[in-house]
Amino acid sequence: MKTIVKHSKSKSAWNVIGTELGGKYKIAVVPYIQTEDEITQTKEKNEALEHAEFISKCFNEKK
Repeated sequence: MKTIVKHSKSKSAWNVIGTELGGKYKIAVVPYIQTEDEITQTKEKNEALEHAEFISKCFNEKK
């Protein structure tokens, strides 16, 4: 299964999305917390992105 990571249009989250036609479209949602502190928010967003990329990589691995 091939997947990509995209940011959600409506929520503060990263989505792992399947790219193959006929397959499940949204595989996983990795949310992050919105805060007043820009540094903390950036850290949360980057950490969530790392997790989403790891999930996507696991699906893209060939056996």
